[in-house]
Amino acid sequence: MTAVKVCGLMTQADVNLVNRVHPDYAGFVLAAGRHQVSQRRAMALAAGLEAGITPVAVVVEPDTAELAKLFPIITTIQLHRPADPPLVAALHALGFDVFARVNAEQPLTTADMALMDAGDGSGQTLDWHHLPATNRPLMLAGGLDAANVQDAIACAQPALVDASSRLETNGRKDATKVHAFVAAVRETERNV
Repeated sequence: MTAVKVCGLMTQADVNLVNRVHPDYAGFVLAAGRHQVSQRRAMALAAGLEAGITPVAVVVEPDTAELAKLFPIITTIQLHRPADPPLVAALHALGFDVFARVNAEQPLTTADMALMDAGDGSGQTLDWHHLPATNRPLMLAGGLDAANVQDAIACAQPALVDASSRLETNGRKDATKVHAFVAAVRETERNV
């Protein structure tokens, strides 16, 4: 079964949308960029998620003391850079689940999931046929949408698929695109 994450939530309307569509995870970007929200805003939005949707804080340069303040409202940290074992261990010690980015040069991680992404939220698509083997369940991101996610799942067998910018129109989450993405993943589950 492949889980699904909708990332880059910034508004209450985004939260309302994911509450209707019900992905497994909802991402709040604390790192600099177009989707960035403050830690306080992320916590307020995450508190409005329905049960069964796990909030994820996406960070690039983590400050464990600051991230500790997110718990227990946000319980999963996504490190958008390869992470050394002491950092992952520190986050685990605080009670967080950890998703960490890996790459062809460093495909192994001590995190709970190994994230592979073509770029930093660029919407570029990975070559799913030539991914390095990882030692953790695979989280696949980068250029995914309803049109290609089933092919990505069939090819790479990820534990989790993640999309953000391809689910938007004019810089805002598009309800039709979000619904279609989640529905495409759920359909893959039913066809297994």
